[in-house]
Amino acid sequence: MPENENMPDSTTPDATTDATADSAAQTSEKAQTTQPNEKGRKDGEPEQPEQKVDTTDKSAKTAKTDKPKASRPTHPEPVHSTSDRSETLRRVDGREMRLAVGNSPFPVEQTEAWERFEEAMGRPLWGRYLYEDEGKPVAAIALYRYEMGGQTFLWAKHGPVWLKEQSPEREAHLRRLLRSVVKERDRSVRFIRMHARYRDTDLRELLSTITYDRTYVIDLVPKTPEKMAAVMPKDGRRAVKRAERVAREAGCTISDETGLSREEFDKVYEVLRETAERDGFKPHDAEVYWTMLTALGEKNARLFVLRKDGVPHAWDLILTSGKDSVAYYGASSNESRTFRGAEALDWWAACTLAQEGYRGLDLMGAGSTRVPSLYTVGQYKKRYAQHVTEVDGAWDVPVSRVIYSGMTTAKRLRDALRARRGSREH
Repeated sequence: MPENENMPDSTTPDATTDATADSAAQTSEKAQTTQPNEKGRKDGEPEQPEQKVDTTDKSAKTAKTDKPKASRPTHPEPVHSTSDRSETLRRVDGREMRLAVGNSPFPVEQTEAWERFEEAMGRPLWGRYLYEDEGKPVAAIALYRYEMGGQTFLWAKHGPVWLKEQSPEREAHLRRLLRSVVKERDRSVRFIRMHARYRDTDLRELLSTITYDRTYVIDLVPKTPEKMAAVMPKDGRRAVKRAERVAREAGCTISDETGLSREEFDKVYEVLRETAERDGFKPHDAEVYWTMLTALGEKNARLFVLRKDGVPHAWDLILTSGKDSVAYYGASSNESRTFRGAEALDWWAACTLAQEGYRGLDLMGAGSTRVPSLYTVGQYKKRYAQHVTEVDGAWDVPVSRVIYSGMTTAKRLRDALRARRGSREH
């Protein structure tokens, strides 16, 4: 998928569709058994109950006292380090990562909730790690096992998450330690896909899907529609007011349909087929979006739908984590353009989330010098925010440089063949 690692799914002015799944990646990911690779893991185990002993029976007391205490499972891996820096890398379970992160903003793709989704899609958790300096957490990262073209890679969507200063040196050192860990644990892994702020010689452009390093975020802190509109660009204020009015006059209704049945969801999904045909991309199967909704649950996944005469014409699948929300997928019918359905829906969803206490709605991706293909999408989104937000883009980090180089060459040949066929067809 263009999964943009999370990506966004590239979107169009009318759709937040995930353009992130390129066909090759999609095929291999399905082979892995699942697309939404984020499901199922509860690593933390409950505390062992305190042993109670009958003090009137010495033999029982002795027996229970001598019984070895149950211990928490531990990972066999050592702490990884290098002689030139004080930071170390250590494998942890979900509970320990949760405690290390605390109340820090944390993207949903790095949470335990996301594991449920990945597991359901057949992409198991490979490991969680803490990058620490003298025992204090500096960054956290969760990696999942993916496959592409028969080759294994690890994907840390929107990871690592930095808890302390994120410097070029620390980024490079963390990648160095991760490569070392991968070589020790799993020789089948060819590369690691992860995010970075600073370019470096070990980073490569993605073999599949697209990423983004700029986005627009609707400010939800003002809470009320009037105050939210007041902090938007002037053309954005006019656009959302016009969309509200036109959609209302057309008889549209918008509601949170997160708990809808699978049968009803399949009808909603059909809007995406129309969006994909219009905008020229291949959507995931309905099962992917349904699995995301059900695996993440209402706490982390919401579905907002715009209907006209009871028929769905636009929808947004929005993911949440803490006080942040992300417009992950979306779709709109051709007819909805006549009554500004996509705009009305986006604005209604933003206002609803604001009332619930969320602080921002990330529209996922805008054009940049690195990703010019998102320029048009960004022109739609920029009306909702006064400024662009810089984010860490995704990169491939080769573990086996020789094999990765071969994969890169093969991709170039495939792309050249496709371009040649396309030119002949035209």
